[in-house]
Amino acid sequence: MKKWYGAAVPMGAVLLAASPALADGYQDLGKMVVSANRVETAADQVGSAVTVITAEELEKKQAVTLEDVLKDIPGLYVYSNGNSNYNTRFKVRGYDSGRVLVLIDGVKIDNQASQMYDRPFNHLQASDIERIEVLRGSQSTLYGSDAIGGVISITTKSGKNSGKLLEGVATTEIGTLVTRRASLSAWGRYENVYYKVGGAGFSTHGDDNRKNLPPNESDGSRNVNYSAKIGADLMRDVGILDLLNVEGSYDFVRGTAEYDTSSGTQDSDGFMLQKTESGRVQMQANMFDGLLDNTFSASRMDAYVNTRSSRYSTAKANRYWGDLQRYEYQGVLRHMEGHSVVFGGDQERDHFRTDATSQDNKSLVNSSVFADYALNLLDDTLTLTAGARQYYHDTFGDQTTYRTTASYKVVDTGTRLHASYSTGFKAPTLVQVYYNNNAGNAILMPEESQGYDIGVEQALLNDRAHFDVTFFNNRMTNQIERDSSVTPSVYRNVQSARHMGFESSAGVEATDEISLTLTHTYMQSRNNATGLAMEYQPHHVASLRVTYDPRAVPGLSTWTRGTVATGSYDTSEPSGASPRHRIGGYTTWDLGADYKIDDTFTVYGRVENLFDKNYGQYYNANNAGVAAYAGMRVKF
Repeated sequence: MKKWYGAAVPMGAVLLAASPALADGYQDLGKMVVSANRVETAADQVGSAVTVITAEELEKKQAVTLEDVLKDIPGLYVYSNGNSNYNTRFKVRGYDSGRVLVLIDGVKIDNQASQMYDRPFNHLQASDIERIEVLRGSQSTLYGSDAIGGVISITTKSGKNSGKLLEGVATTEIGTLVTRRASLSAWGRYENVYYKVGGAGFSTHGDDNRKNLPPNESDGSRNVNYSAKIGADLMRDVGILDLLNVEGSYDFVRGTAEYDTSSGTQDSDGFMLQKTESGRVQMQANMFDGLLDNTFSASRMDAYVNTRSSRYSTAKANRYWGDLQRYEYQGVLRHMEGHSVVFGGDQERDHFRTDATSQDNKSLVNSSVFADYALNLLDDTLTLTAGARQYYHDTFGDQTTYRTTASYKVVDTGTRLHASYSTGFKAPTLVQVYYNNNAGNAILMPEESQGYDIGVEQALLNDRAHFDVTFFNNRMTNQIERDSSVTPSVYRNVQSARHMGFESSAGVEATDEISLTLTHTYMQSRNNATGLAMEYQPHHVASLRVTYDPRAVPGLSTWTRGTVATGSYDTSEPSGASPRHRIGGYTTWDLGADYKIDDTFTVYGRVENLFDKNYGQYYNANNAGVAAYAGMRVKF
């Protein structure tokens, strides 16, 4: 790994030095980013580090779940206990998934019941995704408390821009471990009304999460999800009103999973049921010939989690309920050419209940207002933004966060410099407050952070090659971590933690048939009080994807992907009750191919963990061995 990274940096320096000669004819691809400034912004004017993945890219990668999508993104590490439908988590620049805001069609996927185990987006099928934007670095100013580590914004398919009454895609897939998967998404538009309906189902017998212990049994999982979206352009060009649009969406997910705990001398055969429902209504009013856009929305998400020692256990289950209600307004003012202001406010109420020990009810309310100013200068080669958010939390008081970004293009050389500085704030969650109250230790301070990143992006060889290297440095104070050295366990504030490193990505169209994509993250994530590395954070994570589309066989595309991660630890706090265990590094390889028969039918297949690597990302847990899958995709 050191040799790989050591060779990559000098290579990048050489390419950068040679860029004036190589970048002749560099062209802006014109990609737009929405999440970075909460309004459509050209990708080459965004100061924050952001990755955009489209539906076309998801198809080429044969992504099945959201987990598959996130694995190739720099600065992001995905890990699980071997059953992705039970406990898949991720870290963005050292911040775990509880500190990263996930939005699906504008609905905040974050509630107290699911925080006990995993988030419900683990069950989201990639076939229904239209676009994903991963925004790294603290975004509390733009998105509020839960975005202290970043934002993952997911847009599902829609008929809003469709020119047909009906179109869609269906997939079916079978594989080893008795795996079956099917999905259907259909969308369209009739005059001013558009819609989308979709559904997906998945089941597998699974692999043994703890292969080193008896009995040798499978840890299977199942899930189904349904979604619907409908919208209409009610008025257009009426008086001061340019457009009035209303839209509603609904999602339902139900998933079950078997799992083994990391302790004990035999497999535990644990079982979890999770159900979530979410809905959102939105009204958008664009006014004054593009001068002012207004968006009003209300959303709610309900979740239920049920865990027990086994699927057929008669013992009382641990049950958790959570719901989140959110109301939001956003305005976009374009008062001068090259100037824009995004502003607004929101209020959200979290509610949590459990009967694990008693019928406890807890709730928190957080309100905030924000504004962000964007300015384009020097013929749009320099873009600056600055913003602030003021919080009014009913339990943890008032707080202010700030954010500023810059992007500068050198058009003649195809070079772009980007940088950002931000502060962040995250109040303790209801689960953390609940646990500490029950343990008689209710004092928790909100987490605060400050950090910056600076990077260079370079296009080469008439845009056939590009790379982006970003250095980031974030410091969090009062970081909240679980302390299991006492019984019952409690949450405590760590004095401070630092997350710093480099994230790099490079892409090359080597020939008309072969292309390569490389991502690498070097990460130092440490508890400053103890000097120990934070849990589940490898120092190095890298992926290499090679795609080969032979011209001699039109419609055929093949790919292979290698993934490398160095070792990590299962806890950042050494204690007698929770000893610190090292988790070994690993290298895995996947390969796949798809063949487009015609515009309607495509067949595909893939092999995961090609060399049957025995590895785990959690202590005392195993990820799946070699597995093969085959399927068909039908577009209509």
